[in-house]
Amino acid sequence: MFKPLTLAAALLMSASAFAADTVSIRFVDRDAGDPALTTSLTTNYVTGGLNFTDAATGSFLAYCIEPTQSFALSFKSDGVTPNFKTYTVGSFSGSQDTLLQALYSSKFASVHSGNQQAAFQLAVWEIMRESSGTLSVAQGSGSFFLRTEGATGQQNGINNSVQALATNYLAAAQGYEGPALYSLTKLSNASYQDLVVASAVNAVPEPETYALFLGGLGVIGLLARRRLPR
Repeated sequence: MFKPLTLAAALLMSASAFAADTVSIRFVDRDAGDPALTTSLTTNYVTGGLNFTDAATGSFLAYCIEPTQSFALSFKSDGVTPNFKTYTVGSFSGSQDTLLQALYSSKFASVHSGNQQAAFQLAVWEIMRESSGTLSVAQGSGSFFLRTEGATGQQNGINNSVQALATNYLAAAQGYEGPALYSLTKLSNASYQDLVVASAVNAVPEPETYALFLGGLGVIGLLARRRLPR
């Protein structure tokens, strides 16, 4: 997945993005391990993070917030020309903003596997689409839920795993009282899925720490870069 590319998402939401009202982005792919799920709004949909690239700054990871629409294909009909689409840059508000921020701050850093990505996507949809006032993705719960009835064998196991993870994520979001660890941006398009993109909020180091850091750079000469973990 493009999890390490939240740095590119930060660039997407930097001056170049906010100086204008729109960005040009292209869907790339989804991870091969993301499971196909059926919900109250989707049918046999490969569910998880979405890998995009921004024409200006590079690749980033997004999650869908509008499951009733599709994403644009990676290439135009000729199969060769990259299919960039224009999205409006915006933000979230109210309880959705609060819960999305809490979800990302409490769980996003630990989301790696296909089932975890699927559960995180379900949690995002639950926050964005639920109208009953109760956050639950259990079968028949409210206006948005994971359809599990009739599932057998491997699919039943996947459903149970994803549902348990999503339940945990939603509980963590509702109980989170810590600081906002991510900056969230809403990307909107009238014809395609709207998206949420996150970039990490970097803490400002103490003056003494910063001085040591600069001194350390002088010693090692930036001989190596640390790779972000997947």
